[in-house]
Amino acid sequence: MKRAWLYCRIDAPEDRSGALKKQEKQLYDFAEQLGYQIVGVSVDLDQNTELEKLKQDADVKRFDALLVTSLFHIHRDRKQALCYAHEFQHFGIEVISPLDGRVSTEEVQP
Repeated sequence: MKRAWLYCRIDAPEDRSGALKKQEKQLYDFAEQLGYQIVGVSVDLDQNTELEKLKQDADVKRFDALLVTSLFHIHRDRKQALCYAHEFQHFGIEVISPLDGRVSTEEVQP
């Protein structure tokens, strides 16, 4: 069974509206639909601190796919979000979103 890591992020210092829980629930459901075993969940507020840590785990193949609700939740800037996705794909990790599908980073220059 393929292993997935869920990544949730909001661009705010705290989650007053419950957006992170909504993202997490959506990603749990999405992982189930795809037949992935969830091996971890990371949450970021404002920064990409946890995402940076995940790049280290990608290097040692702790998971096969990174699930995010959309590229916007990786980074507000699409080009920067694609750069992050490209780094994960370099390690053989797919980046998949229920809104964006399997993220293609062919147009990104490292």
